[in-house]
Amino acid sequence: MLSKFKHHVTEKLTPLGYALGKRLTPNQLTAIGVIFGILAFFFIIKGKIIYGAFFVLISGVFDMLDGLVARTQGSATNFGGFLDSVADRYVDVLIFLALGIYGIDWLLVSVAMSGALLVSYTRARAEKFIEKCDVGIAERGERMILIFLAMVSGYIYEGLLLVAVLSHLTAVHRILYTLQKSRANP
Repeated sequence: MLSKFKHHVTEKLTPLGYALGKRLTPNQLTAIGVIFGILAFFFIIKGKIIYGAFFVLISGVFDMLDGLVARTQGSATNFGGFLDSVADRYVDVLIFLALGIYGIDWLLVSVAMSGALLVSYTRARAEKFIEKCDVGIAERGERMILIFLAMVSGYIYEGLLLVAVLSHLTAVHRILYTLQKSRANP
């Protein structure tokens, strides 16, 4: 859903992309995002939810910035895209595990985490034979915003429940979309 605004956001943030690109590579920004994700993990398991939420948000900002720099600098590479996707999955898993360790119901954590992973997996597999599969309501940006809001509001269980439902709906949407596209272009 937020991916529909990517072009507009990139256009507005192009000067920032150029400035950051003079100092850091996209892969360095990806690594910084992972470090903030690890910090979020540690704060969450220690029960410092607001700090954890802050680091979840900062990790997400760096996830956005790595792609911005790659696009504005013309330095996007296949490996960089791969590294970014893998790093995102590691951070996702860390956040979900931290919430389980913190005390959120493990079944809910598992369902939300599996949904988040399936959203990414369905896209990766679909894009092997269709051009683009970024449909759905709960892409990574939306999930991270929901988790952040749930943590700062104190409604973590409810937020994870929403992430679980929306993630699986998004994965199913991508399956159906891919089926439709593959039938149109066998």
